[in-house]
Order: sequence, then structure tokens, then C-alpha cells
Amino acid sequence: MSYEDPPTTLNIAYLGPEASFSHQAAIEVFTTPSGTSSPVTLHPLPSFSSIFSAIQQCSPPNPGDADPPHTSYDYAVIPIENSTNGSVVQVLDLLAQCGLDPDALYPDLEVCAEYYLPVHHCLFVSPTPAPTSTSTTTSTTSATTLTNAKSSIRTLYTHPQVWGQCTRFLSTHFPPTHVERIDVGSTSAAAQLVARESGSEPTKSLTVAAIGSKLAGQKHNLVCLAENIEDEPGSNTTRFFVVRNSRTRKPNEDLLRDSFSFSQQQSQSATTPFKKAKYKSLITFTISHTKPGALADALAVFKTYSFNLTSIDTRPSRKRNWQYVFFVECEEAEAEADNMAGNGEAGGPEVGDNLKNMLTHLDKFTERLRYLGRFKDQLQR
Repeated sequence: MSYEDPPTTLNIAYLGPEASFSHQAAIEVFTTPSGTSSPVTLHPLPSFSSIFSAIQQCSPPNPGDADPPHTSYDYAVIPIENSTNGSVVQVLDLLAQCGLDPDALYPDLEVCAEYYLPVHHCLFVSPTPAPTSTSTTTSTTSATTLTNAKSSIRTLYTHPQVWGQCTRFLSTHFPPTHVERIDVGSTSAAAQLVARESGSEPTKSLTVAAIGSKLAGQKHNLVCLAENIEDEPGSNTTRFFVVRNSRTRKPNEDLLRDSFSFSQQQSQSATTPFKKAKYKSLITFTISHTKPGALADALAVFKTYSFNLTSIDTRPSRKRNWQYVFFVECEEAEAEADNMAGNGEAGGPEVGDNLKNMLTHLDKFTERLRYLGRFKDQLQR
């Protein structure tokens, strides 16, 4: 098989354990149309840093080599921000170490797609002492059940991002003065921990609880005491990036395009009017913090070349104290997007002339500039 041929299986990494919201997003992103011949295998990894390292370590297969000793991941699905609680700072810090630069830890990692996942949180406990229900995951129970649980629950587990998404529910029912809140690596890990602790110490079954997805509760046979406990039911959404190794992008580009085309078709109703596809690019840069107007000069370049800024974020550079990395997402002018789409590009790594010129100009106003990828805007504006 030549390198140009697509591999038999797509290997997708996500933040585990199974049943995390990242797992749910990966399932939805890589659900391809019926009749697609290439299977997809999803792999949970323990941390964001392990995901970035796994993607960076991928390399194009050599037909003469024996089978590699480790899984070669084609893509990874990672959360980047939540509509209620903002950016996932651990991921931003890792993205700050990407890009073609001698100092970058992950020089070959690029963003190639985005996906928006509606997020609904549930409160779970172990079913061990609960004689009132035999189902693996129940719908919201009565107010009496929740009131009784309030008096016994002493420890809550979930991912750090979730606390800020469920502020009203938690302050009403489980104020921090009465209940200890413990961060874990993912919402599915929280559900797993409650199931494990309750199994080893049955007396703890109603003193520990987890906040996570219905999928996590079903996976670990937990009982749902309350559902849709997020602050903004119906609008709480997490945006995910799909990332890959730029050196291994060719074999799977068509399948990724098909996956996202299908996902969009599923999410749009038949009555939704057709909208032209828009494309975004992710760029990071640092500037001088001593030159007046340095940031204004850099941002003015985007306007000069007709790029719409859709997101701006910052994180400490970790190079010098009080220096910051700027993360900018910019939407291309329609003319350039149309031109690239007409050439068969469906939102990938190719850089159009206007974008090249903008980056060249922007480089004059920055200390360090990195381009991290181009992708189709999935948000219906």
C-alpha cells in the first residue's frame, strides 16, 4: 500500500476515560455516512498533554517498516472553550507550544476543524443503597429525593470547568461550606471514581456524588438525582478542536471532510436556508510590552486585510514574567474563502495569498508569530 492510500482504520484520541464529553464529541464528529468503508477507532488518553504528545509523535508510515510498536493517531478531539465558563486554559497553554518554531514542543500539530457540542450535566450517586430504582440511569428524581441527598452528600467530584457551569445549582443545594469539591481529570473520571468508592466502601455510597453526562452515568451504572443542572440549560455548549499532525494529513483528508459534511447535514433542518461556508485561522503571537500601541498595531493588520476577529484570548508566555501569548481566531474575507473552496479545499491547511500577505505583514509587529491551522467555521451566525 502506498503512502497516498488511506489507512484501513482512523485512530482518534480524546480525553478519557470513556463517556467523557470529549468521548461524546469524538463519537459525533467521526460518525460517517452509512456505506463508508474506513472504520474509526476511538482511544481514551489520560491527559491533554498525552494527547498532544501522541499527535506530535505520529509520522508518515514507511512501507518497508514493520508495524509500529504504538498506535499512530490520525486525529484528536480536544475541548477549547465553553459558552458559560470560558476557555480551557490547559489546552491554551499546550497550543502556545505548537507551531513551526525551534522552541515549540509540538511543532507539527495543527488545528483542522471545530465542533460545537451541547452540554448537559447530571448529578449522580451510586445505586447500591437505593431501593427505589432499578434502572441504570434515571430521569430527574423528586424534590424529596434531592433534599434527602443534600443532607448526606459530603464530597462532589467533577472536572474543574464544570463548577463554573453549574454555579446556581451548586450554590443552592451544595454550598462549599457544607460539601467538599474535588477536581478530577474529566467528568467520566468523576463518575468512575464514585462507582469505585461506593463499591469498595458501601457506607460511602450516598456521601459521594459526581457531576457528569448521562453517558457517564450509564457507563458506570449510577443513579441520576438531577439533570440539566447547568446554569444555561439548552444553551450551554462546549467547542472542540480537531487536531492532527501536519506531516500526516494527506491520507485521511477526504474522510474528515465527509465526516464534517455529514455532521453539518444532521444539525441543519430542511428549512434552514443555505449559508456560504466561512473559514477561520488560528494564530498565536507575542508582542513587545514596552512599545506603546504594539498590540493596536498588530490587530490593525487584520482589518487591513479584511479579516474579522472572532476570538481573542491570552495566556502567560512562560518565557518572561508578565509577557503574554495572544490567541487570535480570524475569519477570512468571503472572496478568499470562495476562491479556495473553488479549488477543492474544504477547510484545511492551505494558505491563500491574502492570508499569506497578512501573516507576512503581521510578523513585522510581533516578537514571535505562529500559524496553527485553518478550518471551517461550524457556527451558524
